[in-house]
Amino acid sequence: MASSSERRCPDLITAFKEYAIPFNAGSAFVETGALWMTSTAATRQVGSKLRGQLTTPNLYFMLVSGPGAGKSQTVKAVKSVLLPATGFSFVPQSVTRAGLQDYMQENLKTRRAPDGALLPSNECIALSDEIQGILPEHDIGHLTFYNELYDTLSTYQAVTRSNGTVRLESPYCSIITGVQPAFLAMTIPEQAWGMGFMSRTIMIFDQAKVRTSAFDYEDVDHKLKADIIADLKQIRTLYGYFKWEKGAKALYEEWWVKNGGPPVPQNKRLAMGYNARRDLHFFKLAMAFSLSRGNDLLVTINDASRAVEYLVRSEDRMRHIFNEMASTGAVAAYGDVIDAVRIRAADGGHMPEADLIHMLMDRFQPTQINALIDNLLSSQVLGIKPGTIVGAGLRSFVPGLKMGSIL
Repeated sequence: MASSSERRCPDLITAFKEYAIPFNAGSAFVETGALWMTSTAATRQVGSKLRGQLTTPNLYFMLVSGPGAGKSQTVKAVKSVLLPATGFSFVPQSVTRAGLQDYMQENLKTRRAPDGALLPSNECIALSDEIQGILPEHDIGHLTFYNELYDTLSTYQAVTRSNGTVRLESPYCSIITGVQPAFLAMTIPEQAWGMGFMSRTIMIFDQAKVRTSAFDYEDVDHKLKADIIADLKQIRTLYGYFKWEKGAKALYEEWWVKNGGPPVPQNKRLAMGYNARRDLHFFKLAMAFSLSRGNDLLVTINDASRAVEYLVRSEDRMRHIFNEMASTGAVAAYGDVIDAVRIRAADGGHMPEADLIHMLMDRFQPTQINALIDNLLSSQVLGIKPGTIVGAGLRSFVPGLKMGSIL
C-alpha cells in the first residue's frame, strides 16, 4: 500500500546522479541506472491497471557506447546501493537459457500482489556491464524467454528438451546491460528487431568520455549513499495500484492517442516493433518517476511529462547507435563475406565454411563468427550449396535469394 513515510531524498534520481559522480560515468547512463534501480526495487508489488491487465514498472535497458563511457561504472554504482537496500539475488553471468530457468526456479520469493495478497514470485534481476553476461549464446529462444518474462504473467510454463517442465510463478524480470555497437550488430540478428526483445528494450546512447581527476573524489558520499539505500528500502515495502492524475491521463491522451507519440522514431529497425510499444515504455517510465519522488503511488502530470521527455530524448540519440553499428567491423565483415561469395560464384564455385571461418578469425571470436554466419543464412543473403554436407563447419555457401538486393 502507499506509504506516508517521509523520504530522505526529495528525488531518488537526482540524488543518485550526485552520488554517482565519483564513478565517472556518462550522465545519460547514470540517469538510466537511477530509473532502473528505482523501478526494480518495487518488483511486481506495484503497478497500474491498463487495458484490463496489470502493468508493472519493470524496465529493460541497454547502455550502448564504445569503451570508456561508463557502462561498467554505472552498473557498479547501481549495485552498490540496490544490493544492500533489497538483498536481491542477481542473475549469474553468462548463464544459458536452461541455466536461467533453473536459477529462476530456485530464486523463489514471497511478494505481495498490488491487492495485498501474498504470492510466490520467481525473479530475474539481471544487470551486467556487457550483454554477454545476460545473453551468452546466439539463441533466439533466449530472447523469446526474456520477452515472456517482461510481461506480467501469472505463471510461465514450458517443456524442456529433455521433456521436463519449467514452471515459474508470477515471474518478474528487470534488465540493465551494457553493449558496444559492434557487438550489438553481431549479437542481435536482424529478425530479432521485430521479434519482441528489442521492442521491449530502451537503448541509451552516451559516448561522452568522462575525464575527471582521480584525486577529486577519494570516496563516495556515505551519507547520501545511506539516504538512497533507506529510500530504496521504503520502495521495497510498497504495494498497491498507481492512481493517475487527470492531468497525467490528459497528457497521455494528447501525446499518444491523439497525435501518435511525436516525434516518432524513423529508423527501420525501430519501426519493426519498438514504435508500437512506445506507450508501454511511457507507462513504465511514468511509474518509475513517481516512485523516484515519493511513496504515494500517484502518477502526476509532472511524472508523465518527465517520462515523455526522457523517452523522446533517448530515442533522438538512438540514431547514433545505428550510425555506429553501420560503421563497425561487423558490418564491414558482412560486406567482405558477400563479396567473397560473389567472386567464388562468378567463377562457378562456392565458399567452403572452413575458408569463410579462416577469413574471419583475425577479427572475431568463434561464437561471433557463428552468429555472423547464422545471420546471413537466416536473412537469405547466403544459401547452402545443394548436395553438400550439412553440419556446422562442413557446409559450403553460395549466394542466397536476397544477396542480389544488396549492393
